[in-house]
Amino acid sequence: MKRFFASALCCLIIYTNIFTIASATGVDVVSESAIVIDGESGQVLYDKNANQKMYPASTTKILTGLLAIELGNLEDTLTFSHDAVYSIGRNTSHASISEGENLTLEQALYAMGIESANDAAFGIGEYLSAKTGKSLEQLMNERAKEAGALNSNFVNPHGLHDNNHYTTAYDLAMIAKECIKHDEFNKIFSEKRYSIPPTNKQKDTRIFNSRNWFLNGVFRYDGKFTREDLLMSKTGWTEEATHTLVTAINHDGMKLICVVMKSVHGDTKWKDTENLLNWAIENYKVASVTGKYISLCANEDLSCEQQDRLFIEKENINAPDINVVLKNNETVNSIKANFSQPILSGDMKSATMTATLYTGSEESKTVLATVPVTATVSERLSVSAVPEVEVNFMSDMVMCMLFAVLTFIALIICDILLSGRI
Repeated sequence: MKRFFASALCCLIIYTNIFTIASATGVDVVSESAIVIDGESGQVLYDKNANQKMYPASTTKILTGLLAIELGNLEDTLTFSHDAVYSIGRNTSHASISEGENLTLEQALYAMGIESANDAAFGIGEYLSAKTGKSLEQLMNERAKEAGALNSNFVNPHGLHDNNHYTTAYDLAMIAKECIKHDEFNKIFSEKRYSIPPTNKQKDTRIFNSRNWFLNGVFRYDGKFTREDLLMSKTGWTEEATHTLVTAINHDGMKLICVVMKSVHGDTKWKDTENLLNWAIENYKVASVTGKYISLCANEDLSCEQQDRLFIEKENINAPDINVVLKNNETVNSIKANFSQPILSGDMKSATMTATLYTGSEESKTVLATVPVTATVSERLSVSAVPEVEVNFMSDMVMCMLFAVLTFIALIICDILLSGRI
């Protein structure tokens, strides 16, 4: 639960700072909704209607795949039920799976990732529900929110149309950010060909060939990124959603995630994605920010709320090293940080908080990342009786000396008067 709230807080901070920059970039994007984010921090680099609710179609399957990788065992055997096979129309993408057929989770994932097989997705969903004791809908929506997808609702594992099954380009990008953390996920969702040997129900080998242009060789890589840069890519289409595409690359250490949605023409999604990724590569760079730099960004000692005597010195802030994406004309020294209110530990000797890194002014900032930090808490010397005694003692000494001097002068004057010297 703590993990969920921490992730939701970090993503909400970034989310509230998204602004539309399409008109400023000069990138020609035809798709109705699009976004490019840094795959490490979630920083938004480009946004066109990225928070508008859309139907995801088969890009839903990246969330199903993420859950399978995180909660399942690739060697587990899935036995496909009647519903898994026959609730999916044969006029949709499928892997010709038979009722009662046994496939490993790995085989089902490849069928879902490459062939976009809805029957495979349904079977994976049933497997995950049985394994966890939770409904697939609950699993999907909980994991989506944990990833920062706060404006989505998922009701099935495959993305076939349902009015209550929706997401946004931003949410899909945040889900993809979680997906690409897993090498096995990237391997499955970047493969162009896979075969399933004969099973207990089928005597022939099934061969799946990707129809994704970025994977199957149809797309001509003549821009800034190459086929080797590709981490994953997943297409989607329904009549209601039209064309959707989620793609992630790693170009010279810079991880970029691009989502385009509601591309009316099939070719549009490829061109829009290519243009956006090329634009990001041309205009941004990776920069390393040390934890020491982050800690020194604190303007002054941080006070602990409701504990006036407790504070945090910037030298005692421990932050992780992090990579962020900067515009080409920016340097690390242009990065600033805002720190959240410290949360004290039970013994009040340490605290946790978040540091939000940004560039620009406080009024018009570009959020780069939000990182968790820890700190050692210091205690102010309270205004106690000891200093008061010292202060009072010094005052008394001065008064006594002054009194003694005045008394001495008075005695001299009296002596002179009595002796008649005046």
